[in-house]
Amino acid sequence: MAISRVQDDKVPGTSNEADKLRKQVSALAEFGKAVLRVDDIGALLQEATRLVSDAIEVDLVKVLELLPDGKTMLVRAGVNWAPGVVGHATILANEGSAAGYALQTGKPVITENVATETRFEIPLLLKEHGVQSTVNVIVRGEDEPFGVLEVDSRQLRSFGQDDIDFIQNYANLLSSAIKRVNDQAKLAQHERVLRHELQHRINNMLMTIRAVAQRTRARSQNLDDFSKSFDDRLAAIARTHALLSESETSAIGLRELLAQELSAHGAVDGENLTRRGPELLISAKQAQALTMAFHELATNAAKHGALSVDDGHIDVTWKTDVPGREKQLRIRWRETGVAIEREPARRGFGSDILERYIPHELHGSFERTLHNDGIECVIVLPLEPGPQ
Repeated sequence: MAISRVQDDKVPGTSNEADKLRKQVSALAEFGKAVLRVDDIGALLQEATRLVSDAIEVDLVKVLELLPDGKTMLVRAGVNWAPGVVGHATILANEGSAAGYALQTGKPVITENVATETRFEIPLLLKEHGVQSTVNVIVRGEDEPFGVLEVDSRQLRSFGQDDIDFIQNYANLLSSAIKRVNDQAKLAQHERVLRHELQHRINNMLMTIRAVAQRTRARSQNLDDFSKSFDDRLAAIARTHALLSESETSAIGLRELLAQELSAHGAVDGENLTRRGPELLISAKQAQALTMAFHELATNAAKHGALSVDDGHIDVTWKTDVPGREKQLRIRWRETGVAIEREPARRGFGSDILERYIPHELHGSFERTLHNDGIECVIVLPLEPGPQ
């Protein structure tokens, strides 16, 4: 006895079933290729709806994206919809609609006959397009659902389990594709920020080097004096930028910055150096300026101060306070163990750095007091928001 055509369509292994399977596998494979070549989510979603439409032979397919308000979904992409629908039409994201219910429950929602559907309110959009049967499946996101993949048939259609499985698998693949595109966009943005930060650092460094060269030349007695002083200051700048390059952020620990500069001049913790203060991060700009200040103080200590005598000692303390609404950093540098009789007659570039550079570059202040047993310096500056 011959099997009818309608029955034949449902028998696994028949030519119609095999053709449908080939179309679905082909659609998945083609979409997999599209994922690798498309970096725009809108274009990716549009390609997804086209391939689904071809694979299951339903002309109306759309992707609904959950909007930030969490209450509505936008028709983000779709095929064969009237002009003005894609990119503009919205559907409620609550359980009163089939799409909203799929979004809320995470389960496929099938309506075989829109005319007799009593569970959900049918959107006017579907009625206007003559939709009679629908399938809605969730498109998952990283933290919350991205939206819904909806298949809408203008003819009454009984969607089989293989159709539902294909649509859900396709939605899962679409979810992974959206994540990949978003990750790429985040990476590209991160790279742009890094390039901008690098260019900013280079420009700042070149400007600093130029200023250091000009002022060192103006204060140097001869070429050898200039060469030695300029090289030492460049080394201090280089040490700071080395710390910045090793950091995962654009901030440096104040304790580490101090240790690096002081150790370069022979100061040793627990012997001729004490550092006391909270763990604190400072911005790249502040780190560069403070490095120059610490370098000048340490250089002076090595030549004339606590690091030039056997019994000398440097005590560096820092703390933060909030006068009014502005958070400030207060650094106290105190040298002991060295006799100071009078103010030096000659003022060098170090004095310019400490008394002019800090107020200009850091909007802070610098005070110096000469005690009989050593120098005391106090640096106060506003902490920039972000790195703390």
